[in-house]
Amino acid sequence: MGIAEGMVAIPYENTYGEYSRTYQFLKYYLWTGSCANVTCPSAMTDGAARLLSIQLDCPEEAMDFSRVTLQKAYEHLTSRDPKQAWTSGQWMTERIGGSNVRNLETVAHLSPLLENEREAIDSDENILGPWVLDGFKWFSSATDASMAIILAKTSEKELSIFYAPLRRKARVAYNDLNTPKEVLNGIAIQRLKSKLGTRPLPTAELSLRGTRAHLIGKKGQGSKEMSTVLNITRIHNAVTACGFLGRGIAISRAFTRVRRVRGTLLMDIPAHIRTLAALHVEHHAYMQLTFFVVTLLGMVESENGRGKPTTPNQTKGQIPYLKGCDDVGILLRILTPVTKALTAKASVSGLAECMESLGGIGYLDSSSASDMETNIARLYRDANVLSIWEGTTQVMAEDAVRVLKGPLSTQALDQLDKWVKTQLQQASECIPSLTSGRIEETWNNLCNYIRLMNTEHLVIVGRDIAQQLGWIICAVLLYGDIRQGGDETSRLVAERWTEKRQHRTLAHTNITELVAQDKILAFGQEKPTRDAKL
Repeated sequence: MGIAEGMVAIPYENTYGEYSRTYQFLKYYLWTGSCANVTCPSAMTDGAARLLSIQLDCPEEAMDFSRVTLQKAYEHLTSRDPKQAWTSGQWMTERIGGSNVRNLETVAHLSPLLENEREAIDSDENILGPWVLDGFKWFSSATDASMAIILAKTSEKELSIFYAPLRRKARVAYNDLNTPKEVLNGIAIQRLKSKLGTRPLPTAELSLRGTRAHLIGKKGQGSKEMSTVLNITRIHNAVTACGFLGRGIAISRAFTRVRRVRGTLLMDIPAHIRTLAALHVEHHAYMQLTFFVVTLLGMVESENGRGKPTTPNQTKGQIPYLKGCDDVGILLRILTPVTKALTAKASVSGLAECMESLGGIGYLDSSSASDMETNIARLYRDANVLSIWEGTTQVMAEDAVRVLKGPLSTQALDQLDKWVKTQLQQASECIPSLTSGRIEETWNNLCNYIRLMNTEHLVIVGRDIAQQLGWIICAVLLYGDIRQGGDETSRLVAERWTEKRQHRTLAHTNITELVAQDKILAFGQEKPTRDAKL
């Protein structure tokens, strides 16, 4: 269903130009909480398709394999036809290194096919690659994929990435020797992993012995080339986190309309609605952050991607959220790891609250049709992988520090500074009643701190920097939401987000006003109905 709906294909069809990614991920957000964990292979397939699309823009003499082979794989990855569509694995993790790929042990050596081996083909009738991979991948998702993007060493220090079909044709003794049989491409499944969540998704330990593959990009540029895949999969991760949390909140909200405690509906108990309102604020803020990053991705791909959009590109200056941004790419590079880290954590903690809000029913983990609508427990189990897959929270924090303190540090901080202050200036002009002074003061302090401290110091406090930066960017975007015509709910969300660290609840003297605001946050401005699907 996901393939037919274009969960991977949409951005490559490019029907909506720079907004194709926005359209894709809005559908993806609605899909992720209900599908059977196909978002992980979808994310890796999307990343692989983007990687191959960039390779297709290179001159053929710069490629390790023919344009025909590459084009066919790209068309499979971006197809809406389930009979033709491929999924892709992304095999990096090894027992010795985990997220640290510097300790990779899988090796690749160049061994071109001999003249009498030219009939060695993959399952798609393409000649197998000239590289041979040997190693052991310890945590490999999409074990049943059609292809994989694999990280391996081409020398003692060089990391390179390869495209490998998972199956090839061979003449085997127990088969008619004149009829090649489809076999695995030097890949052996050692065992499937037993995991806390994402159980419908097969994750395995794989040994590679004589796996035929094609080199992607330049030898020794594996980390750089793989970043193309990781940036996309990390955005998928963030949208999934928001989708899980949104689904959990929707279930919790519906439950308040039917569950009675001491004769009173939960929706009429202020203390219960207060927690629900806080969840809405978190979800709303991180949706703004995530889809801002999605917008940045769409802009970057529209400028640098394959094919021409069917709708005219807007300039960055015409998009209100991008005013003050001269370099979309650097903003995307900074915010992607921050967004991935913060949304994953928010999803796990938020779903725990949603599960608790249902009481004992929330703790049940059932796959029966009658219980699926309230099965927050499954969402909670599955969400826990989001802060690990594609880099842990600490790895994401260090990645952000590398940008803010690396070779691009001056450019990155200057770009962020200009964008934040431009957006806050616009907000203060349009919304005089809302002060942006505290946000700008916090930003200036953080900016100065980053410039002053050395990299080693910043890595130690990396999580704090990511949290602070995320809070600032969300606040800026929430103010922008009001400026673009947001309603009373948008205004309350912005106020709660900017004041949440001040324990405003304890200082608020008008409890009646506070209760009324909580109801608006939880149910919107319309009078909440007492009808519910549950």
